[in-house]
Amino acid sequence: MRITRRGTGLLAAGLVTAPLAAQTAERDIRFAFGSPILTLDPGISGGSQAQTVRFHIMESLVQLNADTGAIEPLLAESWSVAADNVTWTFRLRPNVRFHDGSAMTSADVAASLRRVIDPANGLPRGNDLRVITEIREVDPLTIQLVTRTPFGPFLPTLAQDSASVMSKASLERPAATIAWSPVGTGPFRYQSHVPQQNVTLARNDAYWGARPAARSLVFLNVPEASTRLAMLETGQADIIVDVPAVELPRLRRASAIGLIEKPNTRLVHLGINVTRPPFNDPRVRRALSYAIDREAIVEGVLGGLGRPARSIIADSVFGFAPQEVSAYDPRRARALLAEAGFPQGFQTTIWTPQGRYFMDREVTVAAQAQLRAVGIRADVQVVDWSTYLTLLRRPEADNRSALYLLGWETGTNDIQYIADTVFASSRVPPAGWNTMFYRSEAADALATRVSAEVDETRRKALAAEWQALVMQDMPWVVLYSAVMVTGHRADISGIEYLPTDNWRLNNIRFTPAR
Repeated sequence: MRITRRGTGLLAAGLVTAPLAAQTAERDIRFAFGSPILTLDPGISGGSQAQTVRFHIMESLVQLNADTGAIEPLLAESWSVAADNVTWTFRLRPNVRFHDGSAMTSADVAASLRRVIDPANGLPRGNDLRVITEIREVDPLTIQLVTRTPFGPFLPTLAQDSASVMSKASLERPAATIAWSPVGTGPFRYQSHVPQQNVTLARNDAYWGARPAARSLVFLNVPEASTRLAMLETGQADIIVDVPAVELPRLRRASAIGLIEKPNTRLVHLGINVTRPPFNDPRVRRALSYAIDREAIVEGVLGGLGRPARSIIADSVFGFAPQEVSAYDPRRARALLAEAGFPQGFQTTIWTPQGRYFMDREVTVAAQAQLRAVGIRADVQVVDWSTYLTLLRRPEADNRSALYLLGWETGTNDIQYIADTVFASSRVPPAGWNTMFYRSEAADALATRVSAEVDETRRKALAAEWQALVMQDMPWVVLYSAVMVTGHRADISGIEYLPTDNWRLNNIRFTPAR
């Protein structure tokens, strides 16, 4: 990780504006994302930007350490697992209150988890937690969770936002109300939002932990990277995502700007609808992979802010094992296309978001040019983020996807998250996020063995087998794992960036101007 801070002065010409003219130990924070916050309901997928907002409002039993990925206590102050490896007992933190003033008890934990798990509620994130088969409220501050089988990544699973705890009484409200005014225990509480534009959180002055220095957090939707940077430099934003690589040499010398450069678990890829001709032919999918020059994309488009993919998960994820990824070989790609009956190539489409990931449209255009060189004529279609997710999640009969750019982060920092969420046969749309419509009984069986294994060495060996099998079937053309560059005003410290591509801001501090 690279952290760059060049002093705390804000007097560089043109950089001090009215919003930052008076520096104090407390102020409001404006955080500019590249895509909108679609919902605050932890039972509904919304991407890492929505998860970041949720983590400030609601809390889970445990959390991931931002630097090491280790599990830390949060609403649970301690826990143990029985000799059967399926019965987990959590002792809750006392004297914790929700934003509505009510005390947190095991009843709230149970109600929150049951709401997400219950298939009758139709919440897409339910599959995150359905390994839990029984929830026991032992006493007001003790809860037991029983899993179907031994489950190696259980604690990382409980660190997800889908396991957030909300006030039991608040869950009796309509789903649409919960989605935009969740009642949690976090350091900030929901205040307001403007659809597709911003979400505002106010500090929770009754928070059980350390009082945040920020009075409020305003999360903004600013799709253009150049606009976000201009806002940061003029004081209209305090923190921004995906700083343009071309600007980094200049910004590293800027006294008013700080940078955090840190790899995450996001694996950017071209997803393939494997049920749609000609992509139902594995030779065509392999041809796609040979046609892509990953190193050229990382260096030429991303400016080195990425790592060519070596598997379907990033290197830092538990269970990662390097796989054989097709080397750039246009001649081999053309031969495979000819073998599959397409000596002159074919016409197709690639969908891409713009502003959701660093240089996402530009990466797609680069891939388009590389595919064209082997005869695959792809029309690039830019789709707004909320529509993008809807189109990808359409049922197979109505789904019009062919190729699409997407970047999956591993939300638990454990391979099981991706195996279950993205590649399981049971998770094809509309049930889940297997937007490739990839079905493999062998991969499903291996993933089940990975999840049930509690010995780390054996679990890693099984995970390596699973990766090799999926990489051979190739429902993705893997591209690169991401490096996030977060820009912030230099008088802000304590920003925590997690490998799961989330930010924690409750520990930030301000250095007054001198």
